[in-house]
Amino acid sequence: MLNKKKAIKEIFKKHDKNSIFITNTGFLSRDVFEIFPENRNIFYMQGSMGLSPAIGLGLAMNTLMDVVVLVGDASLLMHLGITHTIRDSGLKNLYVYVLDNGCHESVGAYPCSGLEKSYPGVNEIYKIAKSKKSERVTISPKENVSFLREILNGKNTS
Repeated sequence: MLNKKKAIKEIFKKHDKNSIFITNTGFLSRDVFEIFPENRNIFYMQGSMGLSPAIGLGLAMNTLMDVVVLVGDASLLMHLGITHTIRDSGLKNLYVYVLDNGCHESVGAYPCSGLEKSYPGVNEIYKIAKSKKSERVTISPKENVSFLREILNGKNTS
């Protein structure tokens, strides 16, 4: 079982810096922000639990860039039907990774139903340990969207 930050780093290594990353709300976004605070190619999904795969799908349908989605197990279970829609879309530029710690960690570590070994539309499931809470994402949603728009419009935001 990996720790969450190691799993996040592993996922980011699989994709180049020209990819767009979508993180799920809660502790997962906080951890990604702690590891990569200067990266402008990350959309921190703050406030829509479980919808990062759907947001990633919509984005991937409208760009040729690789779109990489990170979602927690409990969040994925909230909108599990999206996995079939992702599979059926057949997009080659969309990658979905689930970080499975067996609970809704961000809202009190309440247990959730266990995941199957795989799901359509999901590239990989990482079994991870629960972790301590990282500090909040400090960029505003407005600023975050602005960075993403610049990247999608081909502007250098490094």
